[in-house]
Amino acid sequence: MSFNPDSDLSGTIARLFVYPVKSCAGIEVQEALLTETGLDLDRAWMVVDAHGAFLTQRALPRMALIRPQLKTEEMVVRAPGMLALHVAIDAVEAPATVTVWRDTVPAWDMGAVAAQWFTDFLGQPCRLVRFDPDYRRLSSMDWTGGIEAPNQFSDGFPVLVASEASMQELNDRLTAAGHGAVGIERFRPNVVLGGVDAHDEDRVDMVRVDGGAEGE
Repeated sequence: MSFNPDSDLSGTIARLFVYPVKSCAGIEVQEALLTETGLDLDRAWMVVDAHGAFLTQRALPRMALIRPQLKTEEMVVRAPGMLALHVAIDAVEAPATVTVWRDTVPAWDMGAVAAQWFTDFLGQPCRLVRFDPDYRRLSSMDWTGGIEAPNQFSDGFPVLVASEASMQELNDRLTAAGHGAVGIERFRPNVVLGGVDAHDEDRVDMVRVDGGAEGE
């Protein structure tokens, strides 16, 4: 993997993560399809309240216990004390309008069974929705240099990149201060880089994967 054409920075993809349901547990994968909106099926689903507003671990930390699993034709969702919820990847029910941060976007409701499952586990009325792929939700162009960067239900951008070195540097500082180490899953990255120095990811504008994709 190489980075900005005018730099000598290069590294490897050490780990890949996909987060099918926004703010629920991620899935570590060995390979992923890079699409216009990020890794395939990343933040494709979202849990909303009775008013269609997005819900996250910030207010509902129990969401961290919800573990989706992607199969060929379905997503299986598990949580402690709950029967598994099976959601067909290509099936949707009714159209919906939902809010994620300042964006109001069209979506598809995943039905009463999914809604009851999330309601029971989270202890408040919830619905599960799927992003409408016909809609283009753009990242703020104040941060993309004027480039259109569509994403689905992410907080702001299609792909989040971190590095093993940055994680190690943070944990070294935590240990020195008498705190326990934390895992990289706390930061919910999609791509974790190896073979680079701490915080090199902060100066990456373009990424080229050897024999594969290129992106800014």
